[in-house]
Amino acid sequence: MTWSNRLRLLGGALLVLVIVAACTIVFTQREGQVASRTASFEAVSYSVGSDYAGTVTEQFVDEGAAVAKGDKLLSVQSATLLSALDSPQGVPENTAYTVANDGTLTLIATEPGILKSVEAQVGGFVGAGQALATVERDASIFVLADFVIDPYNFTRIEDGARVEVVLPDHQRLEATVAKKSVDTVNGKANVELEISSEDFIAGEMGGLVASGTPVTAILHLREEGPLAGVKDSLYQLLEQVGI
Repeated sequence: MTWSNRLRLLGGALLVLVIVAACTIVFTQREGQVASRTASFEAVSYSVGSDYAGTVTEQFVDEGAAVAKGDKLLSVQSATLLSALDSPQGVPENTAYTVANDGTLTLIATEPGILKSVEAQVGGFVGAGQALATVERDASIFVLADFVIDPYNFTRIEDGARVEVVLPDHQRLEATVAKKSVDTVNGKANVELEISSEDFIAGEMGGLVASGTPVTAILHLREEGPLAGVKDSLYQLLEQVGI
């Protein structure tokens, strides 16, 4: 066998090894990722209501508007409140509303956020204890995602594991696992993850970062196997040379 043939044979063998290694890395990477079954943006919210029945007389803020702590939301004219004001017991203080001597109760925001919904109409009657509005707290946006995972792979979900959140327009946000819970059904782990990120800012990404927006969450599992370290080293080398 000539040297040229030997070199061709060596080159061919090296090419095969490179292709096999590349395919193995791709396979390993795919095995280390799990896409969510369902996922969407959610937010921590609180309800605003009146302790006294009455008629809604004014709405100060539109749905979807930002509110600061102490901002007026709704006012309610209440004969029950007026009667309570004239009683010896009076009306106890409440951080969720203010009262006037004419029986007007004004609901206020107790935390900054966004007025997500209003369940009462001006001129409508509302009962005591009824929720009249919902406010989403500032900086409380997160993703709630469900996954179906093999029991073995459940052990590969690390605290703070990396998650890619894919928006409906295919933009991606980097996030991490904040909380997890699991329920095993038919030998599969139904995992619910709460996913957080500093990039989850309400109204950002063209308004897509908002509670209720459906997304896809791609969970990165802890890498295992003989090629895990090789792959990490390869990626580090590529990053160092700027590829």
